[in-house]
Amino acid sequence: MNSLPLAPGVDRAIRAVALLVAAATALYLGLALYVGWRELIGAIASLGAVALVGGLLLAGLNYLLRFGRWHDILRRMGQRVPLADNLRVYVGGLALTATPGKLGETIRSALLLRWRVPVGASLAAFFIDRLTDLIGVLLLAALTGGGPLWWTLAGAAIAAGVALRFAFSTRWGEAVAQWLEQHHRLATLVALLRSGMAQYVAAWRGSRVAAYVAIALLAYGVQAAVFAAYVQRLWNNADWTTSLHFFATATLAGAASMIPGGLGAMELALIAQLAAAGMPLTSATAATLAVRAVTLWFAILLGLVCLLWYRRRAAVVSNA
Repeated sequence: MNSLPLAPGVDRAIRAVALLVAAATALYLGLALYVGWRELIGAIASLGAVALVGGLLLAGLNYLLRFGRWHDILRRMGQRVPLADNLRVYVGGLALTATPGKLGETIRSALLLRWRVPVGASLAAFFIDRLTDLIGVLLLAALTGGGPLWWTLAGAAIAAGVALRFAFSTRWGEAVAQWLEQHHRLATLVALLRSGMAQYVAAWRGSRVAAYVAIALLAYGVQAAVFAAYVQRLWNNADWTTSLHFFATATLAGAASMIPGGLGAMELALIAQLAAAGMPLTSATAATLAVRAVTLWFAILLGLVCLLWYRRRAAVVSNA
């Protein structure tokens, strides 16, 4: 397949990452000063290099699982992107995972134009990716915490996905989309959404969606297990299942806050839940910052490397 030139916008994405890192540095410095700098460093050091490296490896497994889902979604839509190139596109999107609702990850739409993937298809793939992530995290919260609330919310998210597929696949839905495209001032946007509707219908299939949700449950379960292991290492009274539940609910709190990457919201939710359970504040903060380092910030670093690679390729192409 012939490819188009590399899409612009990578430099802006890199600047966004730099601003985010600066904001995170200020936040974490404030946390460190609040709980005690020396005590916090000592608590993190007590985790040990093996635990931190192990967390990085498991985080890598989490992202590989989710990339496999992403690649399959695009294939179900009839989009054929070489595996290695698609992996770089997916990881590049992780550089902007710390945006409200992870919307920054839609930079993949720009990167995928090089392989003539329609924007409607890549946005529909992003939506399915995020919706199945939400269902997976809700199921993780339900399985580890019990209670009807989480099961109800998970069921509602599944029902929403099914309802959208039904609405998008009916003649009525198509007629409404056509009318809007012809009469609405935002005709270009409506045309994009109409394309995404068709791609969504192609990819949202019962057995495949079940697999996508299972991948989300496993991927976030891996991250939660890393967190639970850190909590267990720093606090002998920790309960493994409770720690898994804390991670799931904090992830949902971070997403609901619409703060980039849940930055601050997820950290505070984790620390508050652990402290309420009786864990010393310094240890709770250390476990939280450690798991965020090997999950969120590891992903951002990998994504930034891929974006720098794309910028370099863009410079080579423009100079050729």
